[in-house]
Amino acid sequence: MPRAYLPLSGDNEADLSIALRWLIEAGLAAGQRIGVQIPSRDAIRENPALQGLDRRGLASFATWRHSSANKTVTGPQLSFFPNLEMLLTLEDRRTAALVVLSVHDSHRAWVSAYDVPSLGVSSVDALPAPDPVLKAALATFTNSVNSSTGITDPRDKSRVVDGLQKLKRAGFSFTRDQLVAEALRHNWRGSAAFALGNVGAEVLAGKQKRVRETYRDNIVDLWRDDARD
Repeated sequence: MPRAYLPLSGDNEADLSIALRWLIEAGLAAGQRIGVQIPSRDAIRENPALQGLDRRGLASFATWRHSSANKTVTGPQLSFFPNLEMLLTLEDRRTAALVVLSVHDSHRAWVSAYDVPSLGVSSVDALPAPDPVLKAALATFTNSVNSSTGITDPRDKSRVVDGLQKLKRAGFSFTRDQLVAEALRHNWRGSAAFALGNVGAEVLAGKQKRVRETYRDNIVDLWRDDARD
């Protein structure tokens, strides 16, 4: 799926023009309506550029939450001011193309995982490369769980928590964003990757979590071996 983002310049008309031009180049068909994801309907009232799209019937608008339209908007997507959770939920839909307006450091996992280009003069810094042992661990997690549902199954969650706790006890460092990015690189659904990041944040914060399903005691040694190969 083609992806891009545009840091806002302060000129709403110019920013929207750039985003629409990119969507057309990415495959927006003649006469096709754009799916526009917004925080609330207030975004239309406060943005003349969006008002123009609305008046001309060029877009189908859906708010992030509590909107039946969220399930019916298809085709290329334009996302205004999403937080990371909303952005990754939109990734679940596998849309034809996605351009995001207003990206900042909280979106670094998404930008880094997909190497998303900026359409503006500024860009978001990519995340530092993760420890190869973390990459090996994510490969194991991916093989152990259903990457479509992620860690919604308590047994899958238990194994992943055990793996993260073992990594932490062994002295390996990782961040929430690195976990999310690596999960996305391993083709986890966006919402599943976000949930993994949340669990990782709890482990990093020192929250003790009981586990029933575990990996073998020497799993970190095996990840070290995989990282060296």
